[in-house]
Amino acid sequence: MHEKVIPTESDICRCVPNDRQYAIKKTFMSGALALLVVAYSALASAQTVADKAAQSDTQTAEASFMAENQAAMSKMMKGMTVKPAGNVDADFTAMMIPHHQGAVEMAKAELHYGHNKKLRRIARNIIAGQTQQIGMMKAALGQPLSQAASSAAQSGPLAQEGGGSERNPAR
Repeated sequence: MHEKVIPTESDICRCVPNDRQYAIKKTFMSGALALLVVAYSALASAQTVADKAAQSDTQTAEASFMAENQAAMSKMMKGMTVKPAGNVDADFTAMMIPHHQGAVEMAKAELHYGHNKKLRRIARNIIAGQTQQIGMMKAALGQPLSQAASSAAQSGPLAQEGGGSERNPAR
């Protein structure tokens, strides 16, 4: 049958730590755990502050973007309200130039606040195309061109197409 092994005192002492070793290990583990709790709390607090700051920045950017767009829309709508001059061409351009300028201002706001690369490219194309068309409309009626509209009209894609197209080529 089985022989019973009776442990000796030295066998028991090897398995059970003495009180001093146990106290040191317990103190070390308690300290390490307390340090982890404090570190985690500090990290969580710092992350919360960072998240609130980022959210605040996002809200500020969004509010600024919306304010700039609203200003552009208001200016555009006011500019498009014209008293008929009895000349269809002059009336058309009197309404379309502020309309195009509004699109330019809104596209500038996208470039300032937006992050999407495709939309930013579209915004740049809107600025170039609409500025060029403003210049072309003014030139068609013999009105003076602004410096920006003049350079866009001379070098833009619509000048190369003969001016009649609405195409905004992707760059």
